[in-house]
Formats: sequence, structure tokens, C-alpha cells
Amino acid sequence: MTAPISTGYLTPFEERIRSVAVTLTGLHGLPVSEGESVPDWDYFTDLNTTWTAHVDLPGVLQDCGLSAATALSCVLTWYSSSTNRRGNSPPVILVDGENLMTAMVPGTEVGGTLTITARIVLAVPDSAPLSPLAPNLPSAILWQDRRRFRLEGGGSRFPVVGTSFAESGLAEGRRSLWYLSCTPDLDASDTGSIRLYLNTDHPAIISMLQHPEAKDSMTLSEMLRHDVLRQLIHTALRCEDLQDSHDYGEGTLGELFVNLIRRYFPDRSLSDLRSQHDNDPGELEAVLQGLDEVLV
Repeated sequence: MTAPISTGYLTPFEERIRSVAVTLTGLHGLPVSEGESVPDWDYFTDLNTTWTAHVDLPGVLQDCGLSAATALSCVLTWYSSSTNRRGNSPPVILVDGENLMTAMVPGTEVGGTLTITARIVLAVPDSAPLSPLAPNLPSAILWQDRRRFRLEGGGSRFPVVGTSFAESGLAEGRRSLWYLSCTPDLDASDTGSIRLYLNTDHPAIISMLQHPEAKDSMTLSEMLRHDVLRQLIHTALRCEDLQDSHDYGEGTLGELFVNLIRRYFPDRSLSDLRSQHDNDPGELEAVLQGLDEVLV
């Protein structure tokens, strides 16, 4: 449903813009309908969203009191309920007819309910508006519509904490990038067993937190995501009590471990993976890098 906008300027009539198709895809590229849970989603799975809207551009400009030469943009934004993180796609110049907006949502930054919002905004102020009530500020929102998707149930993602390692004593107070703490109790809650600490003494971490869309930040975020994945899989393989045939309770660490191993190594047994982990861990690391498509 189109979200109402209370503004001090003219906005287009609702019939000028029609959302044709909105899709969210994750693992295996399977689309998910609004309100449904994303199947087999975890924090290591990035999501892609596409939004197609049919726009009567001349009608929009007329309704808003803007001249025919005025440039408008369309953009997708996303917001995660459990992490309070948000992001957006690059703006695309709006055209008459069909408009396609796309955005990638990093799995490491979201959880709970994911809200996707499509917006049409003023790209550049109109130098010769047709009405004194025409929008005149860059990025003024003329129209928006949103969809919500459930990434997970009532439980929240494992905690991610920004802290000074020098003050807390983590990693001997050194300028490490991060520290993943995992208590290997297979029957315990996964969110209660895992905690990721980000070292706020490190300038690269500060930059990643403050400027997540920067190229270096996105590269570091990708490396962080993969390192968390590899550490969890290595921890799982060291748990002698872990059995891939056992039905662990929902939301337990055991369930998380089994799901990760089934996802990345669906055709291999735990005993086979443990043997490679003990005898040739470097090979296993390289295989996992390829399966996870790190920095591809």
C-alpha cells in the first residue's frame, strides 16, 4: 500500500504510479511474497530486491506543478527491525513508463522484519516551476510505497557489539578487527551462544560503521561475513557431539551448525569434513572460500 506523505508541496495523484512487481530473492534465487518468511535464510545470505513501477511521468510532473524538463529519480531503501540498519540503492532517473529499481541487502546487517520502500524524489530543483506549491528541495519525496518481509521468527540475530578492545581487554587489548565468541553448547540458544565484537579502536572498523556504503567498507564487511562463517563451521567440526542426523531444537546452536554445513556441503558427511579439517585444513579453507564466492 502506498504510504501517505504529509508535505508542504504538491504530490502526484495515486493513479499516476503503479507498482507492478516487487520481489525479494535470497538463496537459490527463489522469490518471496510480501509477509512471508525467507526460506533457509541466515546472516550469511545476502538478499536482492527488485521493484518495477509503471509511471505516468507527464502526469506526475503536472500534478506536482513542475515543468516538463524537471528531473525526478527513483530509489529503493531498506530497513531492518532487529538491527536498525538501513541502506539504499543508487538513484535512477525516472522515465515515462516502466522503471526498474534494484538493491542488494547485506545479510550481515539485517534480521527480523525487512522493510523495502520505493520512492520517487526530486532529483534537481525546477528552475521554472508551474506552481508556487511545487516541490523545490533536492530529494523531496513525491511518492513512496513499501513492502515488508520476515527474515526470521521471534528470535533476534546474534549480538554484534562495538567496543574498545584496549579498554575491555579483548584480544589482549590489541588493534584486532573483530572477535567472534562462540560457546559450543549445541542445545543452547544460537543467539545466546554467539557474540561478535567489533574493535572500535581500529580505524577500518570505525569507517565501516560510519560509512557502510564506501567501497573499502563493503570489502571489509564481506571479509567479516566470510570470517564469521568460516569460524562457525570450524567450531562446528570441532564439536565431537554434533551429528548431522540429529534433530536439534529450533533456534539452537546445533540447528545453526547443521544448517550451515548442509548449505555449504550438502553432499558430504560430517565425518568426511572432520577428516579433511584434521588432515588438510588449508584445502578445506580454500574450498569454503570458493563455495562462499568471497569478493566475487
